[in-house]
Amino acid sequence: MADDMTDHGALSPLAGTPTPAPTVAPLAAAAVAHREAFRAYVLDEAAPWHRAHLGRLYAMWEAWNAAHFAAAMVPPIVLLSEPSEPRRYGDCGAVSGWGARSQIRIRPSLLTGSHPHVCPGDSFAPGRFAFVADVLLHEMVHQWQQEVSGDRDLSYHGHGPAFRDRANQIGAALGLPPVRTCKRRGANVDRPSCSQWPHNVRPADFYGGAYVPPTDADADADRPAPECFTLPAEPGALGETLARLLTPADALIVARALVRCFGFDPATFAPVTTSGDTHPREAA
Repeated sequence: MADDMTDHGALSPLAGTPTPAPTVAPLAAAAVAHREAFRAYVLDEAAPWHRAHLGRLYAMWEAWNAAHFAAAMVPPIVLLSEPSEPRRYGDCGAVSGWGARSQIRIRPSLLTGSHPHVCPGDSFAPGRFAFVADVLLHEMVHQWQQEVSGDRDLSYHGHGPAFRDRANQIGAALGLPPVRTCKRRGANVDRPSCSQWPHNVRPADFYGGAYVPPTDADADADRPAPECFTLPAEPGALGETLARLLTPADALIVARALVRCFGFDPATFAPVTTSGDTHPREAA
């Protein structure tokens, strides 16, 4: 389809001449060595929780780099740290906080289960990791844009034709349906946005019920929220209000927040009284 794959070396509509391909400065040997040393430290010396999760993510990065990017990239700095904006699951910065090239940050609450879009508990841990691995795959496309293709889709906030085309190429290999750019227009306006790829095109059971999809206008509204938390059969006034005023997915998010962050009784939705301090909020 014409809207699926764009030839970025096509004729310029203004000048009538081929548009030059973006150029990317190669990584200096010192930059490559620094990133390799960082990964080696993570795998050998990091705290156990970080070593376990980051070790698995680096292994997946290697596999996907070979399978989907022709092994063209160098392992980036991968951090379990808060992205630049609260709504983001992760981000890929062209320059890290200390000046290194390509830093990928992934929100740690997605792994711990305290993020409102994932379900807590050990039984959902495999699904949460699968979700985080897909965050990494998404950010790898941005790394590829920054370090290989040079086409960063800046006018689309990173999710334009170049990202879409690479995501659809990878998605075809994974058996996923195609996506559009982040701008809702053109022939394929009804396709999901590549801004949430690949989460918004994975099968509903891919994450084992660990993912609670957001309900904003650009999410996959037809996909039901998994039942990792349910409203009680007789929830009382507050629970009835949640069920009446909110969508089922939003009601679940609010209900879980009341129970987990504020200590509400899950059976009655009433605050639990304690003799000591109130329940602390969970770390993000």
